[in-house]
Amino acid sequence: MAFHSPLRYPGGKGLLLKFVRQVIRHTSPQRCAYVEPFAGGAAVAIGLLKAGEVDVAVIGDADPAVAAFWRAAIHQHDDLCELIRKCEVTIDTWHEQAHTLSLGSIGDDLTLGFAAFFLNRTNRSGVLRARPIGGLNQDGPWPLNCRFNKLNLLERLKAVHDLGNRITVYEGDALQLLTRLPSYTDMPAFIYADPPYLRKSTDLYLNTMSLTRHRQLADALLSSPNSWMVSYDADPFVKKELYPHSRILRFSLRHSAGQPHLGREVIAFSLDCELGNAKACLKGARWLRREDKMLAVKEPPSI
Repeated sequence: MAFHSPLRYPGGKGLLLKFVRQVIRHTSPQRCAYVEPFAGGAAVAIGLLKAGEVDVAVIGDADPAVAAFWRAAIHQHDDLCELIRKCEVTIDTWHEQAHTLSLGSIGDDLTLGFAAFFLNRTNRSGVLRARPIGGLNQDGPWPLNCRFNKLNLLERLKAVHDLGNRITVYEGDALQLLTRLPSYTDMPAFIYADPPYLRKSTDLYLNTMSLTRHRQLADALLSSPNSWMVSYDADPFVKKELYPHSRILRFSLRHSAGQPHLGREVIAFSLDCELGNAKACLKGARWLRREDKMLAVKEPPSI
């Protein structure tokens, strides 16, 4: 079941693949579409497709460069791979690709997508608009190319290309994707939303979200006819304000952005989600609010 995305991503959730698989198996016994409105590295989406757990996937990202990379990986696979084979992983190339990224959406998925890929593999923690590994003077302890194993990356890109006819890439706002979802699939959907952290999100992402947008996302999910789960950093605001009536599970996850550390995160679920034995897939998982506790509050006392 292991799958490694071509992209490195801060806060990446590839380690949740086994957990999400179990939740989908118990919640959606029939085939479904998997939807990730904050796709980033899309490790879970690609892993589920590769294992045959879902029929199709809709992956969305608000960053034009990330969306361009995924479109190029699917529709311009040979050209993208040729750029990777020929590129010199040097600080001069880094400056060239950083300039391309600074131009924003230029209507050329291959050029912008390659820039996103190159910077993702050569920047600290994979953050597109961060500094290069080893620094601009390349006097750090790690060289620029330490995360740029071409043969391995080309194999990962081939796996994506082979699944391309089952992947739809959406560029734009996650809330709009959820609103327009019936236009992208007529199948029952399972949504996994992994929005920017409530705290310190500006250190990790370009497209951060205000508290108002986090509330709007919660409203969209809570009113959705589809099954869903949403993950956050373990902030009390999630339990008290965003999802006050949802089951919430807390767990530990190793983060690689900045100084590697074991962080605490939470997942809220739609009422129809069935976990089965999925909880065992997460390190240190425990319920902050379980279904039996919710029912105990909702049901009136017997007379």
